Amino acid sequence: MPKLIELSVDKALHIRHGAILGVGEILIGLSGNSSINRKEVLERAFKALSIKERKLIEESQNKSEFLHKYQVFSHTNYLNAHIPEGSDLR
Repeated sequence: MPKLIELSVDKALHIRHGAILGVGEILIGLSGNSSINRKEVLERAFKALSIKERKLIEESQNKSEFLHKYQVFSHTNYLNAHIPEGSDLR
């Protein structure tokens, strides 16, 4: 994240744009508001597994447990842990 913030003031427009976009994506993800792409991310995670690993997950309870943990994790706002109490950002 520090490197992205540093690059957000780079002279090259495409580097600034990418850095600002990256910071925004990280903040959205940390705030638990990434529900727009949640299904797509989950599908990509399963596609990254080998066929053997996918069969194991599909045939077991692990898939439902993973989905539950993912839902809880993706809805958690991790930014509040780093923002002081009483701040206007909360």
